[in-house]
Formats: sequence, structure tokens, C-alpha cells
Amino acid sequence: MAIRTADVIMPGNENAFDTGARGALPKLADLEDKYRTLLEGPVTCTLATLMPSGLPQLTPIWVAHDGTHILVNTKKGRVKDDNMRTRPQVSIMAVNPENPYHWMTINGRVVDMIEETDAQRGHEATTNVNALSKRYIDQDPYPLRDPRGEVRVLFKVLPEYIMTFGPPPS
Repeated sequence: MAIRTADVIMPGNENAFDTGARGALPKLADLEDKYRTLLEGPVTCTLATLMPSGLPQLTPIWVAHDGTHILVNTKKGRVKDDNMRTRPQVSIMAVNPENPYHWMTINGRVVDMIEETDAQRGHEATTNVNALSKRYIDQDPYPLRDPRGEVRVLFKVLPEYIMTFGPPPS
């Protein structure tokens, strides 16, 4: 299934801030470099999940991708963990910290979940949190674990719709 895309028209142009070009991508790896870099650098993103009441719950997160999925790692039992297990629809926003006119939002759904305790695939959750830690705070392994113990969970989010904006021309 292709990922639907839309690009917002930049300020200073006719119909600024309206949705402009629409398209489709076969997979996340085909996203233009200027947007994919928001997922490959130390950009703190915002994850929106749904609470049981239907209200959104927003959390700053570290992200990565595998070319197909957005990878979200959290501690088992956190609110976002509970929300993604029961309501897999999510939205992720990445804003360039150096240019607020360069951002994208990704709407998708959780299609896979891997707990560290999984004998076959649990290492993927550990490897991912360590790689994120190296990227975001230059420490490996991840040093912020709960000293009482914790289980990390890796969620794989399949993008369904991506909206992009900017950056403005130099």
C-alpha cells in the first residue's frame, strides 16, 4: 500500500498554507532527503496517541526508521505504551529545531510491537534504544533506565499519510 503525501504551499506564494501537491510513496525510504533527515538526525519529535476518553495524548520522543516503518521505543507500562497497544492509530510530528518552517507530520498505525523480553526478537528493542541514545545524547548503551528495572518496547508504525512543509528557499 502506498503512503499518501501532501505538501503545504509555502508563505509568499498564492494559496499559502493550503495543501498543494499530492502524491504517493511506495515506502518511507523514498521520502525526499530534506524530510527524511528529520527522522535521521537528533530531532525530538512529538507522538500523538489516543487516550481511552478519545482525547489526544502528546509526548516528546526520539525516533528512527527502517525504510518502511517509523520506530518508536518506550518503557512498558507508560501511557503511550498502553495507548498504542489498544488504539494503534498515531501521529508523529517532526519540526526542524533550526527552522520551524521545515516540518512534517506522519499519520500511521502500529503494525508490530517487540518487547525486550521476547526471546526471538527482544534484542531489536534493546539495539534500537541504544542506537537512539547514541544519536540523541551521544551515550551507548542507553543510560536512563529505571534503576528498579524496566522492559523496553519497540513499536513499528506503518505510515499511511505524510504532510510536509518547507524549508523555505534560501
